[in-house]
Amino acid sequence: MGRPWSKLQKEFYLLRADGLDLQLQCRAYRMNSQMGSTDIPRYWITLGTEIIWDYPRDFIEKNHPKRVNTKWYPYGNDVPDISNLIREYIDTPKDELMSKTFQMTIGG
Repeated sequence: MGRPWSKLQKEFYLLRADGLDLQLQCRAYRMNSQMGSTDIPRYWITLGTEIIWDYPRDFIEKNHPKRVNTKWYPYGNDVPDISNLIREYIDTPKDELMSKTFQMTIGG
C-alpha cells in the first residue's frame, strides 16, 4: 500500500456522515503452503452489522481481462488497486462523491 493503512482508514472516516455506522476494515491473514507463505489480504465494509462489500470474497471468482489470474491468489492480488481506489475516493471533493463513478483500475 502506498500509505499506511491506518492513515487511509482515518481519512476515509472523515468523509462519513455524522451518525453513519460505516466501517472500513483491512486485515492480513498469514497463509503457509507448499508454494511458500504469504499474507492473505481482506478488505470489507460494513454498514451497521451487515457486510456490504468484501474483497476477495465478492471478487475472486470474477474474471476481468486485466486482473491478475485468480488461480494465483493470494500470491497475485488486487490490493494495490483497492488502495488506489480508496485514495481516489478520499481525494474526491465532497460535493462530487455522490455523482462520481469510481472504477478500480485493475492491473495498474
